[in-house]
Amino acid sequence: MTADSMNILLRELDAWRDAGKTAEFWWRDDDAAEPSVPLDRLLGLSERCDVPCGLATVPAKAGEPLRKAVSHANRVWVLQHGYAHVNHAPSGAGAWELGNHRSKSVMMDELGQGKGKLSQLFKGQFVPVLVPPWNRIDSGLVAYLPVMGYRGLSGSYKKSRSAPPADLRVADAHCDVLHWKDKPHVRFAGTEKCLKLLADHLKDKRTGEAEASEPSCVLTHHMVMDADAWAFVEALFEATSAHPAVVWLSPAVIWPAKS
Repeated sequence: MTADSMNILLRELDAWRDAGKTAEFWWRDDDAAEPSVPLDRLLGLSERCDVPCGLATVPAKAGEPLRKAVSHANRVWVLQHGYAHVNHAPSGAGAWELGNHRSKSVMMDELGQGKGKLSQLFKGQFVPVLVPPWNRIDSGLVAYLPVMGYRGLSGSYKKSRSAPPADLRVADAHCDVLHWKDKPHVRFAGTEKCLKLLADHLKDKRTGEAEASEPSCVLTHHMVMDADAWAFVEALFEATSAHPAVVWLSPAVIWPAKS
């Protein structure tokens, strides 16, 4: 990947610099469950590029091995990726773990169990933010999240969306670096597409078309990324981290604990 390939994003970042603004980014990675070579690669990339990562972790699948793997990763925070990442929707309705196909009490009980487990396992590395599997959650369930102790919600970005409860900050994913429509043949979504998604969100924030306080999010899935996706993410981190108008935020900064 050449430096010129980043121009679509760098031009927008230059506009932020010229306006005296700071462009805030964050990194979310989904489906963490156990140690692996790809996870080691993610941890190394985060450390080397000094970019914090929100590791969306499946509570039912996480345990002591994952805790040990990330315990010394100073730039990694754990988020909650549903409960078991199991689809409960009928055939043809899409994949939903947190849809209206089950009672809210059952889903809330599962989420509470998962939240407790991650809090016990990861202690201060855990930030109580819910990342719904498949980026889908029943709107009726969202209102209960602050009562359950969640500070935030992160799904897939839509320009028009319902306002969240007052005590719940939403920071969605704006650029998924993978193309999923040909599963199981998941592949890199492409440099131009990914950069345009990020540049468009930044422009919308800069011009008042989108919520200015929401950081622009890059979404990865370490277990299924191909070489091109890894190369893009590393090049993105290097190019943005070198830009004076950019800051990469940690989940602990986006969703701070209440004093």
